[in-house]
Amino acid sequence: MDTLEIHDEEVNVEEIMSKIRENISKRKAQGTYPPELDTVSQQPTGDKKRSMEEIKGEVADDLLNLKINYDIHNNSYVISSHRPIVGIPLIKSRELVHGEVRRYVDPMVFKQTTFNQYAAKILNDAVYRLSSMENIIGTHENKYQRFSRSKNLQQKTEETYERLLDLQSETDERLLEIEDKIEALKQETNDEIVVNTKLCEMVDQLRKDMDNSLSRLRTEMKKENEAIISSLIAAMDMDIEKKAWLAQILDKRNLQGISQAEILLKPPQLDSGVNYFVFEDKFRGAREDIAQRQTAFLRYFEGCKNVLDIGCGRGEFLETMREHGIIARGVDLDETMVDYCRAKGLEVQLEDAFEYMEKLEDGSLDGIFIDQVVEHLEPSYLIRLLNLCFKKMKYGFYLIAETVNPLSFSSFANFYIDLTHIKPVHPETLRFLFESTGFREVNTVFSSPVPDPMRLQKLVTSEVATDTERYQVEVYNRNIELLNTTLYGAQDYAMIGKK
Repeated sequence: MDTLEIHDEEVNVEEIMSKIRENISKRKAQGTYPPELDTVSQQPTGDKKRSMEEIKGEVADDLLNLKINYDIHNNSYVISSHRPIVGIPLIKSRELVHGEVRRYVDPMVFKQTTFNQYAAKILNDAVYRLSSMENIIGTHENKYQRFSRSKNLQQKTEETYERLLDLQSETDERLLEIEDKIEALKQETNDEIVVNTKLCEMVDQLRKDMDNSLSRLRTEMKKENEAIISSLIAAMDMDIEKKAWLAQILDKRNLQGISQAEILLKPPQLDSGVNYFVFEDKFRGAREDIAQRQTAFLRYFEGCKNVLDIGCGRGEFLETMREHGIIARGVDLDETMVDYCRAKGLEVQLEDAFEYMEKLEDGSLDGIFIDQVVEHLEPSYLIRLLNLCFKKMKYGFYLIAETVNPLSFSSFANFYIDLTHIKPVHPETLRFLFESTGFREVNTVFSSPVPDPMRLQKLVTSEVATDTERYQVEVYNRNIELLNTTLYGAQDYAMIGKK
């Protein structure tokens, strides 16, 4: 708390008043100047208090400062002295001076405080009235806005009503159109009902006619089918009789041929001065190449336990079958070939195939392979051999006979290099013999193609060639392909039949 002290020096009134004013200014600035007026009359009540609480911003702060600082009296100081002996007289003298000063100062302070009090009251009333007017204005604005919205709503309602009237008018027109269409449809429906009734009657009549026609047709077809079936059965009987007659004739001729010149029906052999083993090495090819080519037939003998290789030669296929777990044996007339195969641990018999097979049980073999043997046989011997193969084989297993392809000029031209070749067998002839013997699912497989460098070459079309030139090249290449098929076709073929 600030204290105004008066010392023993000479009293200077002007200096004291200056300090009093300075002290008042400081208290006002600090907001600690105490109010002494009746504050109850200054506080707004009821609606006024609620309005004052709603006042925001700088106006509310200014009014609050004015309310606190309107009284400018200063009663917070105390007159005292630090001198122990002369302090009491000094204090009394100071109080006298202070009283004299207040006689002049208090009237001015009182007037100023009264003025401040009424000014604060007037400002508070003005702020309250302004706030009330703002509330009234806000209320009227809300009412005006509601009135504007209601007016707009009324206008929109009128517009909607007009649209509804227009829509009702359009709906009435559409209803009239729909009624007209319904009437027209009713008339058309009645007409269609009449037409449909007539159509139903026509359909019923047509169904009856069709039933009658189908009945007659079934009867006629039954008669025709019976006639056709009878003719087919008769033709089959005649064909069977012809084949049986032909078989009997062939059997008789074969028996006669055996009795007259049995030696000529067996496969021919070269003179003992010629080694056929060396001959095959030179003209047929290396064993490795032949074995590689014969692997194509392995799949027909998978899982077999008793396969016979007729004319096994050097034993290429026997050795290949052994490597793949197929149990097989061979028969050949060449002693050198048989010795060579036995040296490799293969089971081979030196004997004529027909004589060897006659000793076997019927239905004991589960596969027969004849490679490059057919062309060495007389026709009668070949027929007897095929019949014997069919007799000795189990049902469901394969007979494969590979031979030279006479349809290829290149292979036909080299056919008689081998002196033991009697005649080439046409693929269709061998197929007929297979089927006549009784084999089924007979299939021809061509192999050993001539290498491309040895075949006639085709022309290549140029990118700048005209359509005419392209056509000519295409015709030329087609002709070259036909020539290649005739001149340089597959060198061998295999006939495959299943019992």
